[in-house]
Parts: sequence; C-alpha cells; structure tokens
Amino acid sequence: MIIPKNPFICWFAVLLCILASLLPRPAAAADVVAYTENLPPLNYLENGRPAGFSVELLQKMAAESGMTIDIQVMPWIRAYQTAQADRDSLLFTLVRTPERENQFFWIGPVAKRQVYLFRLAKRSDIRLNDLADAKAYRIGVVRESAATRQLVASGFRQGEQLEPGNDDFMNVRKLRHERIDLMLALDASAYLNLEKAGGQRSEIVPALLVDGQSDYYIGVNRALEPQKLQALQQAFGRLQQRGELAALQKRYFGR
Repeated sequence: MIIPKNPFICWFAVLLCILASLLPRPAAAADVVAYTENLPPLNYLENGRPAGFSVELLQKMAAESGMTIDIQVMPWIRAYQTAQADRDSLLFTLVRTPERENQFFWIGPVAKRQVYLFRLAKRSDIRLNDLADAKAYRIGVVRESAATRQLVASGFRQGEQLEPGNDDFMNVRKLRHERIDLMLALDASAYLNLEKAGGQRSEIVPALLVDGQSDYYIGVNRALEPQKLQALQQAFGRLQQRGELAALQKRYFGR
C-alpha cells in the first residue's frame, strides 16, 4: 500500500471517507409496490404520506405476512398502467369487472362500493328519475375508472356528457364553480373531497344512485411470484378471520 507523504492528501482522503459514511444509503427494494389513486377515505395522501382504509389494510397485511410494501399514490390511469407493467406490484382499490377479471389476481372483497351522481344542493332544477335523465347534463368523471366505463357502456360519451378529470377532488372544484352539472363519485369520497376544497357537506346532495351492488378489491399483477401472492392472500384471510377487517371497515365507514 502506498501512503502519500503530503499530509493534506491524507486528511482529504479521511474527510472523503467521513462524508461518504454520512450519505444516505439506497433503501432496499420493497417486496411489492402498491399503486393507488387519491380516493378518500379508501386511499389518499395526508401530509405527503399514504393514508386511508385500504392503506391501513395493506400495512396490516404487510405486517402479517412479513413482507415490505411500498405504496405509491398517483392519478388513476397512471396507477393502472404502471401496476400492469410492474410484475412485483398490486393495484388498489378497484372494482372487479368482467373486462378486468383476467388482468389481475384478486384479494377481497375489502369494502362495499356505492357510487352516486351528485349535484349542488341549490340546483333543484336537476331531477333524475333514472340514468337516462342524466344524459341532458355535463358530468364530471374520473378518467378510465370503473364507474366512468359503466356510464360509457350506458351510452354516455366523453366530450359530450362526460368531462374526465384526474380525480374526485378536481371534479368537486368543477362542480362548486358550476363548470359541470353533476359529479360521479363514491359517496364518502365526494364529501371528504368537498371539505378538502373548503366546502360544507350541505353544498351537495345525491341526485341518483348509479351502483350500490359492487365491491372493492385489491388487484395483484399476474406475474408476481406465487409465494408472495400466497403470503398476501393468507395474511388477508387471517385479518378477516380475526375480525380486524370488519373493525377497520366500521371505523372508516360506520358499517
């Protein structure tokens, strides 16, 4: 080993070693990356950190299975596409539809789903007896969501009746400023996003129940290692058997 004679070089080398030791080391990759959208109270960001019913459920499943899960919140369409491309991933919280059936392995159901068309309370001129009546109005929807696809399948057209946005928060703001007449949203999400936008719950009312029969699930990439999938499924099953899932549902949804 060659030792430099110049003491400045020696001290400089020592300083570099110290600085290197203080630099943050890259975190170990998580066992699974979980992609989701901003949809309170199911999943959302709170002070920059993932929060909500489904986030807590996944964290419990991670602890139960001994696995690490990295949760990423982003617009729904990007979350959906990324979860399909990333083999070590899952997508939450989503509806299990026939067109999605073979795209994922499924864990759940994790929660009930009720989707409404909401109007401003002051817009008493809007009266809907059935879904066909809504075709006369501008409706704020979330891009590529299951609820949006349901309206498209019922004859609604984007650019005509449907005005897509990234999330419910964007649509709440549009509704409050009367840029749209109706908003398609999960019941709890509509009210929470309204409060987040500075409004009061009394500002909006349900105009029509669109879907009250579906459930929410966790969708797992079909290329995920079988042992990881099994560990997640078994963890969910144990939480369900111990009543922890029901307790979480009651805390968030009162049912």
